[in-house]
Amino acid sequence: MRLGAQFYSIRNHTETPEGVKDAFREMKRIGYQTVQLSAICQMDAAELKSISEETSLPIVTTHTPPARILNETDAVIAEHKLYGCPEVGIGAMPQEYHGSIEGVRRFIKDYTPAMQKIRAAGLRFAYHNHAFEFEDLGGTNAFEMLINEMPELFFIVDTYWLRYAGQDVEKTIERLKDRIVSVHFKDMESEPKGRICPCGDGVIDFAPILALCDRLGIPEALVEQDNAPETDSYACMKKSFDALAPLFGL
Repeated sequence: MRLGAQFYSIRNHTETPEGVKDAFREMKRIGYQTVQLSAICQMDAAELKSISEETSLPIVTTHTPPARILNETDAVIAEHKLYGCPEVGIGAMPQEYHGSIEGVRRFIKDYTPAMQKIRAAGLRFAYHNHAFEFEDLGGTNAFEMLINEMPELFFIVDTYWLRYAGQDVEKTIERLKDRIVSVHFKDMESEPKGRICPCGDGVIDFAPILALCDRLGIPEALVEQDNAPETDSYACMKKSFDALAPLFGL
């Protein structure tokens, strides 16, 4: 399993093309092996590919804006193929679909054609969970519906949000197995619903999670700290890397 940086964590540094270049260089300097593109400024895909190659940091997944997935599917596919990125990620279903079985079914209906087009192009469509997907909708929840009603959907599993929702992280990973393309390593300050904190500063034990992922052949771990820009996001990413690197043999 490789240890990567989710750029949402450093979004305060990626508001300009030069900032994006600096962010790639800083993540490389810290020691990260891959990146996930998310919350960056608008940039030419060829330029991003060039920066990725220059820094030897492969783009392994994205959080692509939902509207682009729906309305610019062909362009999104072309960009990911140019990056050499095997999956199109969505950060969450938009708010309009939340809170009801009918809403989740509309999300499934609306996004299945794009997912099928992405799959036909040789890429994977991957969903990143938060906690709301586990809220009861009357005998089921959005997460169960996505698993059962979108059988071609892959998942970017988030350790923090699983724990926040009261789910067992390792059991969830074991259950989904081949449908997981990457795992967000994200720590929690305290139980039961503490704030997000740098990996190693909280209550989540990443060693057994990593061992399980390695056993299942899940290729990518991506450090994400949603609230890092409140402090020094680069310093937070370095702190997480320093805590996790020994587990990865880095």
